[in-house]
Amino acid sequence: MLGIIGLLIWNVSAACFCYYRLHRRKRQFDSRYAATITSTATMGITLVLGMHVTVLVSAGLSLVFLVNLLLGAAVGALFGSLFKYREILAGLYNGLVGVLMGAMIGEVLKNPQICSIPIADHTQLLLNMYQLCGFATLLFTVVIGLVLYSIKG
Repeated sequence: MLGIIGLLIWNVSAACFCYYRLHRRKRQFDSRYAATITSTATMGITLVLGMHVTVLVSAGLSLVFLVNLLLGAAVGALFGSLFKYREILAGLYNGLVGVLMGAMIGEVLKNPQICSIPIADHTQLLLNMYQLCGFATLLFTVVIGLVLYSIKG
C-alpha cells in the first residue's frame, strides 16, 4: 500500500501544480476554452483521486463515498472558480461524476466479487490494485501534461 500512497502524493502534487499554472494564466482564456479545461482537468483529477482514496480507506462504503463526494465537490468548485462563475457548475458536475466513477473502480479493485470476478488470491488483488493505480496515474500525468501544454500557445 505504500506504493499507492506514493502515487496518491504524486497525483495531488500534479493537481496542485496544474491549478497553480492555470491560476497564473486564467485571464487568457475565453469561456469555451475555460469550459474545456475545467471539464478535462476536473474529471481526470477526481477520477484518479477517488480511486486512490477508495483503495486506501478501509472504512464503510457509505463513509468512503461521502469522503469522495466532498473531495470531488471541492476539487470541482476549485477548478471551476478559476474562470467565470458559470464554470463552477461544470466543475462541480464533472468533479462529482469523476469521483463517483473512481470510487466504483476502487471498490471493484478491493472486492472483485461485486462484479462476479473470480479472484480469491490476496496477492492477485494487490497486484491488480498496483497495476490499475499505476496506469491511472500514468494517464492522469499525460492528461495534466496535455492541459498544461495547451495553455502555452
